[in-house]
Amino acid sequence: MNATLTRHEQAPAGEDAAIAEILKIIKVNLRKQFPAGQGDMRRDAHPKHHGAVRAELVVEPNLPPELAVGVFRSPRSYPAWVRFSNGSGTVQADHLRDGRGIAIKLMEVDGPKLMSDEARTQDFLFINHDVFAVKDASDYVDLFRIIERDGAPTKFFLSANPFKWHLKELANANRIRVQVSNMLTLQYFTMTPYLMGDTPAKFSMRPQVLSNTGAPPNSAPDYLRHVMAEQLGRESVAFDFMVQLQTDPRSMPVEDPRIRWEPARSPWRKVATLRIARQTFDSPAQLQFAEDLSYSPWHSLPEHQPLGGVNRCRRVIYQAISAFRHEANGRQAVEPTGAERF
Repeated sequence: MNATLTRHEQAPAGEDAAIAEILKIIKVNLRKQFPAGQGDMRRDAHPKHHGAVRAELVVEPNLPPELAVGVFRSPRSYPAWVRFSNGSGTVQADHLRDGRGIAIKLMEVDGPKLMSDEARTQDFLFINHDVFAVKDASDYVDLFRIIERDGAPTKFFLSANPFKWHLKELANANRIRVQVSNMLTLQYFTMTPYLMGDTPAKFSMRPQVLSNTGAPPNSAPDYLRHVMAEQLGRESVAFDFMVQLQTDPRSMPVEDPRIRWEPARSPWRKVATLRIARQTFDSPAQLQFAEDLSYSPWHSLPEHQPLGGVNRCRRVIYQAISAFRHEANGRQAVEPTGAERF
């Protein structure tokens, strides 16, 4: 079921069975949440988007050899679609504490890919925190079972047995769930590692204007879209694409995304700029386009292969759930080319 492991990875016993169980649980929950004939089936995670905007990724010139790999091999620009979203599996008001994500789809990326359901695209997925709340597929199963049984994840983090408490995971989950003022002024991280050539690395998108003042008073349920639309209606914005290379496999592990890779051991280094020009993105047709897009970290060149158990889980589940919801909605999943007009 899983991709061939790289030399940096070690899959635990039972991982494929755990992934299969997670997929089964997600499909059952989606059928319950979105009954047939009652509107579109949405994603199981990040179902509420704020829009998909046009952008371009401009690769820095004169990168050193360890950074000049994959899409960063040479100084050029790629057209991109960038989807901004809330992380909760339930569509809810923007002022509530939640994870916030961006998904970047580069186009005109030539070369062999890791998956067969796309041709010239490369995806990068980020969220507003640098470490993950679970270690691997087995933890995911335990978490999903508790949510399915109790309707909330509390007992995963704080069970009746104190020796089985997941305090590190609880702290990470709480730091992900925040109130935010503007999706365009947050820093985002992959949390999980990827290859940069043959070196494990993590990625980050750092806005050139970094700010968060929390949810505004008396905010509308969809204020994050309105804030984005107002800002991009008057000016362009930019993010720095940053890379952090693994320098110590023990303190910067591949198989445990709960552990922070400390910048003191390996600083973040800029490899490209994501430029989002002034634009209007909130027409009904373009919002539907944002809903129909599919992203996966495995839409990728081999030079940026996702690493670790959480990413191996994503390989199977993201592809299966995309096909599942598109079939339920009677629409075909199509990779964009950049020629789309709305």
